[in-house]
Amino acid sequence: MTAFFTVPLFEQMPDRPSVHCATLTELPDGTLLSAWFAGSREMARDVVLMMARLEPGAQAWSAPQLLVEVPGRSLGQPIFLPHPNGELWFFFNVIMDAHWTSAQPYWQRSTDGGYSWQSAQPLMDYPGLMFRSKPFLLPGRIILPAYDETTWQSRMLLSDDAGQSWRITAPLTSPQGNIHPCIVQLADGRLMAYLRTGGKGGVIWRTESSDRGETWAEPTATELPNPNAGIDLIGLDSGALLLAYNPSAQRRTPLCVAWSSEDEHWPHQQTLEDADGEFSYPTLLQGTAGDIHLVYTHRRQHIQYARFDEAWVRAGTH
Repeated sequence: MTAFFTVPLFEQMPDRPSVHCATLTELPDGTLLSAWFAGSREMARDVVLMMARLEPGAQAWSAPQLLVEVPGRSLGQPIFLPHPNGELWFFFNVIMDAHWTSAQPYWQRSTDGGYSWQSAQPLMDYPGLMFRSKPFLLPGRIILPAYDETTWQSRMLLSDDAGQSWRITAPLTSPQGNIHPCIVQLADGRLMAYLRTGGKGGVIWRTESSDRGETWAEPTATELPNPNAGIDLIGLDSGALLLAYNPSAQRRTPLCVAWSSEDEHWPHQQTLEDADGEFSYPTLLQGTAGDIHLVYTHRRQHIQYARFDEAWVRAGTH
């Protein structure tokens, strides 16, 4: 594998010129699926959810196809859940009025790898409950990271019956608010989450759980900058951690990936984008073959895809 490879998922679409908030998952055969929202602008009533796939060994993604459309409603915040039963579940938000605070959580499922979907259903009646980060699976438990757009507090949805029912953990609070919790499991079994901060000039916040996500410690500030922008954090097969973020207090550039053998220090970092503009909302995934995959917003014009290995990140310095 080339140490670093990058390509746009697609060229800018004239009928849906503004795109954002891509997510990523891998099917059992190694196919990658990515979904994002697209329309005239964020929260516009013409915003739909699109999807593309990258077959194993391919260098180019399939043409984008419509995944979900609700006439007269704006959509957003898609995430996939490869369910333990072999199905593919898909969660997203439907804006019922004119702002994210009115967004309701919905879900749908596929039994054929995302080629066809059952009708979408409300997950629960909770205006402003939104998604962004990938689900986290433990034996007998699904954790669905979420947040309240109205209060800017992260929450976790927990299911111990394979997604038939969900309960909500207590809100996580921090001075400027926090959203987008990203979960990893540490070597001693504890869960740790990084949180996006609210406001400019902030930092990434950190919390942990010792009871499989039932309760979470009061968030504490890290030294990692965050300009009120999306982040992603994953655990690698090697046991190390990988973070994708904008190391800036004010701007959504540069976009970098950082490596750590523990969550306190990040000695290695590589830059993916450092030009003017917005390069944001990264989603990371390590595939079953060991490659690391990343999708992110590229100036709101298209979604960019990058593939690299752990050694490439470790060759950088921070």
